[in-house]
Amino acid sequence: MIDVLIVGAGISGLSLGVHLKREGFKVKVLEKEEIEGGNIKTIKKDGFILELGPQTILADKKVEEFLQDVGIKPQYAQEQAKIRYIYKKGKLIPLPMSPISFLTSPLFSLSGKLRVLKEPFIRPSIKTEESIQEFVIRRLGKEFLDYVVGPFISGVYAGDPKELSVKYAVRRVYELEQRFGSLIKGAIKLKALGPGGRLISFEDGNHTLIKRLGESLDLEKENVVLRIRKKEAKFIVDAKGGKYEAKAVVISAPATSASYLLREISWSASQVFDQIYYAPVVVVHASVDRGSVPPGFGFLIPRVENKKMLGVLFSSQIFKDRAPENKELLTIYMGGATDPEVIDYEDEKIFSLVEKELKEILSVNKVEFLNLTRWKRAIPQYTLGYGKYLELAKTLEEENPGLFLTGNYLYGVSVADCIRASYQVAQKVKDFLARV
Repeated sequence: MIDVLIVGAGISGLSLGVHLKREGFKVKVLEKEEIEGGNIKTIKKDGFILELGPQTILADKKVEEFLQDVGIKPQYAQEQAKIRYIYKKGKLIPLPMSPISFLTSPLFSLSGKLRVLKEPFIRPSIKTEESIQEFVIRRLGKEFLDYVVGPFISGVYAGDPKELSVKYAVRRVYELEQRFGSLIKGAIKLKALGPGGRLISFEDGNHTLIKRLGESLDLEKENVVLRIRKKEAKFIVDAKGGKYEAKAVVISAPATSASYLLREISWSASQVFDQIYYAPVVVVHASVDRGSVPPGFGFLIPRVENKKMLGVLFSSQIFKDRAPENKELLTIYMGGATDPEVIDYEDEKIFSLVEKELKEILSVNKVEFLNLTRWKRAIPQYTLGYGKYLELAKTLEEENPGLFLTGNYLYGVSVADCIRASYQVAQKVKDFLARV
């Protein structure tokens, strides 16, 4: 009998499997796709390295520790990647990264700057939950929402600030107000507003990490799981490749897949998880001549600027060797929760819109398109009331000992969130197996 059967070989399932194998447990991972990794996919084309999903990983000490343990060396972002731009009224304006640059930046009006400086004197809300839009307008003003937070939410979450919960989507920011009564006061005391760490990838792209993790595990690909049942003190898992028995099962799959797999364990929970909304995202890779873009990470486009692109990464400037010497690699994002219909546009319409806006913003003469990827369910949206899903997952595990859920719809949407969560989930599984 298998100790732990993990359904899904994305970063959550693979990193969890590595922890449990190291503890001496017999672990098997089943993956329905031909290639493991979920949305982490890398391809090479004409001398370019294209990331079809997450472009970077923000590695803190825990993530660095994990990479060291699995024996893989990260590739760190270049120094110029610290420069980030916001598009405003026809210009790319560097995002202020210090108090002095904030005060002198043309990104905000004088009234907008004064509104931000009032933040330490704004009282915490008595509401139990707010949208990100409500929270930011209340604490920092609408201009800061429009030109900093809104673009950030579109770029990282592909989300709509009106719909996302500040408590669940950006928990760290929410906790600053709870702990310190002010974001600015909290940032000063903690010496940071956002999460710490260094931007990384890997030689040959992010799928290098996935491949390394997969090779270290008993992984069966193209083996879709059809049914999970609990029978006395064990789980029976029916899959395309056969029938498996396990002491514990971890469903490490998107909420929509988890919904299907839970239907015989809890029909009601299955129906609820199926309601979780994933924003669609279109990713376009294009090349322009070297020297056509300013040094930096890339730029975000506020929705108030009425462009179709959400943002553009200067991928060949973030990491070395991502493009031929005479070319720049651009990664363009469109769609998201604020513009979901883009996912259904014809390829040529998408290319035409991107070319038009790139020429307007970067003044490039020629745009060569390399690839187009459609993620119909890209990123789970931590919307208002999202706590019900987290509570349901907790209850489901308590009522079904040996069943565990993990994934970016529970522990945070980033790759780093998933790696950090793998420690927590591994401990829960280990504690359960110690009792059986």
